[in-house]
Amino acid sequence: MDRLEYAHANRQRYLGWAGAVAASPLTATARLEFAAISAHTPMRQAIAGWQAVQGIEGVSDMAEALNAAGVIAPGKKAGYIAEYRRLQPMPSYPYREYRRDMKLPGLGYCKLSFACCLIDPFNSDVVCLDTHILQVYMGRRPGELDIRKCYTCLAHYEYIEGQVLAEAAQVGLPPFCFQWAVWDWKRARVDLKPPLNHSFLWRGGTTTYQLPLFSGLAT
Repeated sequence: MDRLEYAHANRQRYLGWAGAVAASPLTATARLEFAAISAHTPMRQAIAGWQAVQGIEGVSDMAEALNAAGVIAPGKKAGYIAEYRRLQPMPSYPYREYRRDMKLPGLGYCKLSFACCLIDPFNSDVVCLDTHILQVYMGRRPGELDIRKCYTCLAHYEYIEGQVLAEAAQVGLPPFCFQWAVWDWKRARVDLKPPLNHSFLWRGGTTTYQLPLFSGLAT
């Protein structure tokens, strides 16, 4: 089963999960915060750090909480969070145009796209090209130079992203849903890890927040 067949066969799963993300009471700012915190940080620590800073205002206190949770670069990320809360940035559709014109601290093309998908999971016209997705569309594990080129050259990012968007349209899924399916498909096919039910993220479990399980190790 190729990735398009997998996405089509499991479309209701990913539409349902995206619906759970869309229905979350989380603010756009909180979703931006999670995208920044998750950079280069394993998911368990990212979720713990993100939860820990909710309700904390001081940069030093946020940095301490992030550090205690095991978040990478806690001081920088605390500063980013403070900036998001001060400016109240709101990415808006069309997100591709927003990404071309706007720069937010701590959010490069990949993580800004992730934030847009979390903010607007059904309408986002960008996708998060983490290293899992890059491996799928490059046909090999991306090296450091490959990743740097993608994350520093928007034209190159959009070229690969365009392939994802075209396939999403072919399957008839929103780009975020399709990317999520491809992410799981890659894990099952290449990493030999079967897709998991991520609903514990919005039904209690380890967290009551509604966020999809994208690997913080693939930024």
